[in-house]
Amino acid sequence: MTGSVALRAIIDDPALELIGVKVSSPTKVGTDAGQLCGRPDVGIAATGDVAAVLDAKPDCVAYCATAVRREDEAIADIVGYLEAGINVVTISAIPMVYPQAAPAKWRDPIERAAREGNATFYATGCEPGFVSLNLPTALLTGAGVIDTYRMDEYALDLDLAYPIWEVLHESMGFGKPDGHVPIRIASGKVHNDWGPVVRYIADALSVDVEDVALDWETVLAPDDLDTALGVIPAGTICGHRWQLAAVCDGRPVVSVQYFATVTSTPWPDSWPLPAQPGQGGMVFRIEGSPSMTLALRLDPAPGDKTNPGVAATAMAAVNAIPAVIDAAPGLLDAPLAGPSIVTRQTRRGTV
Repeated sequence: MTGSVALRAIIDDPALELIGVKVSSPTKVGTDAGQLCGRPDVGIAATGDVAAVLDAKPDCVAYCATAVRREDEAIADIVGYLEAGINVVTISAIPMVYPQAAPAKWRDPIERAAREGNATFYATGCEPGFVSLNLPTALLTGAGVIDTYRMDEYALDLDLAYPIWEVLHESMGFGKPDGHVPIRIASGKVHNDWGPVVRYIADALSVDVEDVALDWETVLAPDDLDTALGVIPAGTICGHRWQLAAVCDGRPVVSVQYFATVTSTPWPDSWPLPAQPGQGGMVFRIEGSPSMTLALRLDPAPGDKTNPGVAATAMAAVNAIPAVIDAAPGLLDAPLAGPSIVTRQTRRGTV
């Protein structure tokens, strides 16, 4: 999904020229790139051959293949492009949004490949990505004394917004019995993906981090809950909350908190409310002098069925391509921002 959105954006971007498309599905090989993303034919057929991409000598590869259950393969793919001297922008290496805090299994081979190939690597996305990195630092520009910073992300009614039972049942734990530990907790995914976000904000604030601590809990369905993906039986998990926090002087100073629910999940009194009742999004909360609260929600354009989070993830990568090509070789170790990292697409003929 994200790859097709990114492909469409590259085709539509007046500053970019598409010269090749690498696909992983054999059924897509030979298909025109335009057909793969809902655009007219552009005269470039998809290939499954990495050598064909390398022979085309692109200035940059936008790597959008999933890394879920194929981390080692994704790292190897990225390393191969960098070693060949090709710059890489990716939304598939979430821990690398802040390389200094990324796990060594990601950082070390990618850093070595970038150095050997004299190429540039940049990982970005929506959240984790520009939402959880760029927006907070913009707020902190006007901050004084900071007591605590926290970003709350609300992923509500996921059976409607993300109707993939395998993900919701296995990763989130919906429908699992009391006491089950959701895979994203048990596997360390929360630490791997959001730890760099917490570390980035903490480093920006010069916080002396003693520990990065995880706190989590689940909510059980009080009755059988009818959802778009079937019934969540009473007494099984219908929601969960986790918080990853950078601890200083024994208290959380910088944290990210995430709430995930299915339809009709009862909202615990102890959980902070979203900005709008029943609506997902993010709320940034700064306690200090001055205190600040900022609410963000992503909505699709009228008539557009694309998940807005998917669209924003893809655009964060595509919009960064020219700046990455122009950057010095190596790992870009901070999120790109500013007037050069914005969309180059505007609607024509409208007021």
